[in-house]
Amino acid sequence: MQQDHYQNVIIGSGEGGKYLAWHLAHSGQPTVVLERRWIGGSCPNINCLPTKNEIWSAKVADLVRHARAFGVNAPMAPVDMAAVRARKREMVNGLVAMHLEKYKASGAELVMGEARFTAPKTLEVRLNDGGTRTISADRVFLNLGTHATIPAIPGLPECAPLTNIEALELDVLPNHLVVIGGGYVGLEFAQAYRRFGSHVTILQRGAQLLDHEDPDVSREIAGILSADGIEIVPSAAIVSVTGRCGAECRLVVRAPGGEKTILASHVLVATGRTPNTVGIGLDVAGVELEAGGWIRVNDRLETTAPDAWAIGECAGSPQFTHASLDDFRVIRDNLAGGSRSTQGRLMPSCLFTDPQVAHVGLTETSAQRQGIRVRVAKVPVSVVLRTRTTSETRGFMKALIAPDDEILGFTMVGPEAGEVMAVVQMAMQAGMPYTALRDSVLAHPTMAEGLNALFSSIPSAVPAAVNGKQAFNGRPKTTHHRVAADDLNVFYRESGPGNAPVVLLLHGFPTSSFQFRELMPRLADRYRVIAPDLPGFGFTEVPASRRYHYSFDALARTIGAFTDALGLSRYALYVFDYGAPTGFRLAMARPERVTAIVSQNGNAYEEGLGGAWDPIRRYWNDPTAANREAIRAGLNLDGMRREYATGIADPNVIAPEGYTLDAALLSRPGNTDIQLDLFLDYANNVKLYPAFHDYFRKWRPPLLAIWGKNDPYFIPAGAEAFPRDNPNATVQFLDTGHFALETHVDVIASAMRQFLSKVESD
Repeated sequence: MQQDHYQNVIIGSGEGGKYLAWHLAHSGQPTVVLERRWIGGSCPNINCLPTKNEIWSAKVADLVRHARAFGVNAPMAPVDMAAVRARKREMVNGLVAMHLEKYKASGAELVMGEARFTAPKTLEVRLNDGGTRTISADRVFLNLGTHATIPAIPGLPECAPLTNIEALELDVLPNHLVVIGGGYVGLEFAQAYRRFGSHVTILQRGAQLLDHEDPDVSREIAGILSADGIEIVPSAAIVSVTGRCGAECRLVVRAPGGEKTILASHVLVATGRTPNTVGIGLDVAGVELEAGGWIRVNDRLETTAPDAWAIGECAGSPQFTHASLDDFRVIRDNLAGGSRSTQGRLMPSCLFTDPQVAHVGLTETSAQRQGIRVRVAKVPVSVVLRTRTTSETRGFMKALIAPDDEILGFTMVGPEAGEVMAVVQMAMQAGMPYTALRDSVLAHPTMAEGLNALFSSIPSAVPAAVNGKQAFNGRPKTTHHRVAADDLNVFYRESGPGNAPVVLLLHGFPTSSFQFRELMPRLADRYRVIAPDLPGFGFTEVPASRRYHYSFDALARTIGAFTDALGLSRYALYVFDYGAPTGFRLAMARPERVTAIVSQNGNAYEEGLGGAWDPIRRYWNDPTAANREAIRAGLNLDGMRREYATGIADPNVIAPEGYTLDAALLSRPGNTDIQLDLFLDYANNVKLYPAFHDYFRKWRPPLLAIWGKNDPYFIPAGAEAFPRDNPNATVQFLDTGHFALETHVDVIASAMRQFLSKVESD
């Protein structure tokens, strides 16, 4: 058989390989590219570009669906998936034609067929058009790429699940698409098909989506996807799969809430990539592999075989087209006598959900893990006025700054995040201090203009480290966020490391998460402390269109959705006042998630209701306008001041901020009636007390009842009743009133730390 010899042979026509081929051939070196199927590689055919093409179609569908919000009355017709596919195919065909023109112009030869080494630097190629060729070369470049990994789940291969390739070829709309995997590919397809009109469920093996990102990024994107109507099941283990994709598939899933069966019309697998290194004779070529099948290379991308290099994903480079392109530059420059390396590359990433998620440099988590001291600035994208013009206000910007003002990392969840990230990346590569972006004149109104606001919020000095967590004035920092949950915009405060045990703080009447302002930093060196505002309180926003019915069942549903949006699978509960019936409902519904309960004047027993309830009891028994108005009379600033001072030996220790804010929020139009509705519904909490007791008896959660003994609403008998049903309950009384945190925050924090530490050690 005739053997054709070249100076260079490149196996695979993906990003780095094709650019290398065009460069070498243009330089006068005989070069051949062996490609099995995809001219130009996976990016223009089955991955990056066609995916973004269909994502844009999905965005258009979403805009039409919400056109009324922009003053446009556009009827929503069903999405024509055949037309979506046709648009994508037209783009791909154009890209393939463009690649063929580049091959022709460069002089590189493209051979379509499947190659296998028969000796070092010698390959047999089974041609796609029939026949074989033997090709040898002075130098070999392996640009083999990867394919979708199919996890070893019983029945999954027989189900014939979709991968990215098949998902892009669908001409029908799945009724219910189950996406296995919460990484880049899974999230992009999940949102696109949800917007096309499919019911979508994401099964994520880990506790959070995007497990390589900071927890706040994962929570933000989870909340956005949940608001789109996507069901997310974290910590999900798939036990088995039966049926056939495209007809009906049954997935048995084990999650923290127990085992359940999910019926799907289609299943998409997006759990990672496997290198295409099997079956091509790399051992014959002298090319060694790492664990998992990745080609062993050094920082110059040289393999273990002489005159052989590897490019892109098969070499373990980051799984981005732009990484493969830079691999080409490394090899190109080194072939010309340079000394370029893959080490220390500033590698950006961009997830093309809507909004996008973009990142470059260090994350907070990696900085903490490596012990790198940083200043962290974070602003919601709603501060960027461009978002107000487009009604795209979800997300945030975050930057990590070194003591010498160097920018170490940037993350953005928001519109055009990838474009904004590129600005920061250029500054990082140039070694510019953050002040250069802070003081730049950036065009208004653009998304990049938000960098002025972000870098203007950088603290002036590096804070002290508290167990690896940011601290200011020696105390961990509390940040403020919003997340979509239960079709509400839930406001919450958070402090502490993202990977620490979670403590969920639930406030009561008439307060908000503001009441925990002093408690949170006292716990946050050891715990991730989260405090949401209940609907009707604080800064949680309830759209009028939601027609929210204010009841304790509804509050519990919203907080349940809130924990799902944040991906909270395990947490200790702190309940105060209304937080108790809300939190106890949550615990009954999801007992496996609750590690412990701290009840600060959070009642669950009739004997715990004091005489101060008498006017409200009359309202329960006779809900007349007169009884309602009698309660309304106390819902003002003077009434709140009295509530805070009752049971306190020295009322002068009570700071006015708390009751003043409570009164101001109560005075908002319609809010007093919300509170009166909840007073009336509290009677249903009393009816539910026996169910709470059953929960205590069955699950016996470690429980600390720490109680202001002078509380006129929830009297000591309520605290003393807990051990009757729960042998793991302990009781501690404080000489204070209802709002014990206002006077005894240090005592409560210390008691909680001891209690929770014991729970963790048991």
